[in-house]
Order: sequence, then C-alpha cells, then structure tokens
Amino acid sequence: MTMTTSPSPSSDRRRGHLPWLMTSKRPLGAYCSDVSVMLGALSIVMFWMFGFGILLGAGAIATGIVASRNPSVEVDESTSLEALIGILTGAFGIAVGIVFLAAALPHM
Repeated sequence: MTMTTSPSPSSDRRRGHLPWLMTSKRPLGAYCSDVSVMLGALSIVMFWMFGFGILLGAGAIATGIVASRNPSVEVDESTSLEALIGILTGAFGIAVGIVFLAAALPHM
C-alpha cells in the first residue's frame, strides 16, 4: 500500500506558487473592466483634488481600453458594457476636473 502526501502550503510559497491567486476562473479582461468602472467613479468623486481626479480618469480610460481589447470581453456583452462605462466615466471625470481647475486656479 502506498500513501501519497500533498505538499505543505509553506513549500508552495517557497516555490513561488500562490494558490489563492489561482482560485478564480475570471479572465483578466473582467477584472480590468471592473477596475475601469471603479477608477472612473473615483475620478468623478475626486474632481476637486487639484488634478487627482484627472489622473484617476486617465487610469479609467486606459484600463477600459485594455479591457475592451481583451478577447474574453469582446464576447461577453455585460463586461464589454462595463468597460465602456468605465471609459465614459473616466472621460467625464477628466472633464469635470479640468473645469474645476480652470475655475479654481485663478483664485489661488
């Protein structure tokens, strides 16, 4: 009779294997579309922070473009819509941030 043993979790970490990272079967494009929506929403909320909203909006547009070019997102309509919403909210956050900077800088 032979007995097999599984490697300990500590030996997996030493070899660079991270089991918690591989637990989700969700593709990278789905994560990018979620990040795009999150950054776009934050860019709208943070428009008053003197350029920080503009940076967040640029990040939202960049991750939205990365997500929309991913082949797994092109097939899934809801994830594709999330990427588009992230791009649009990022653009709106940039626009609101620029308007705020144009109004606030002359008074400083």
